[in-house]
Amino acid sequence: MSDYDGTENPETPWRGDEDGASEHDGRGDEELTGRDRTPHEPNPDERGTWLAALVGLLGLALLVEAVVLDLAASQFWNDVFVGATLFLAGAYNYYSRSNREFGSLGVASLVALLGLWLVAAPFLLGTGSGATETASDVGFWTDIVVGLLAFGLGTYSAYAIRDRRRRADVRGTAT
Repeated sequence: MSDYDGTENPETPWRGDEDGASEHDGRGDEELTGRDRTPHEPNPDERGTWLAALVGLLGLALLVEAVVLDLAASQFWNDVFVGATLFLAGAYNYYSRSNREFGSLGVASLVALLGLWLVAAPFLLGTGSGATETASDVGFWTDIVVGLLAFGLGTYSAYAIRDRRRRADVRGTAT
């Protein structure tokens, strides 16, 4: 257990000079950690905005499908919730990427998972009779196609974000 009492110790390596004017903690550049660096304009070309826009359009397609087609209640609400989530996820990543930042890896992963859900949902919710029936074949196939596209776009986007973060131009943080 530490005996640190909260008082300042001028002999700690991060303290620097007595007057606090030191800008370096004495570790050298070889020992920089991940938190000692920050990306500097990581996405200057606004790459990936088209991926985010396509995800948003897929979400809009599901919302339009839910309104236009005669769907069973379970398929209607599934398409509304998943469509709205895809639209918001696409809008969020589009905003991030258009501001010269990376998109969110978590949001891209969510898009891929929602795509898998859209492919599986007609089979899990059912296509027969009862409360979970799919009232429209067009709605059934639209969910499958949009789900496959969302899975592909989300997976590729997550891969691209992760790859670009690794190769980002970084600079030391100000201390």
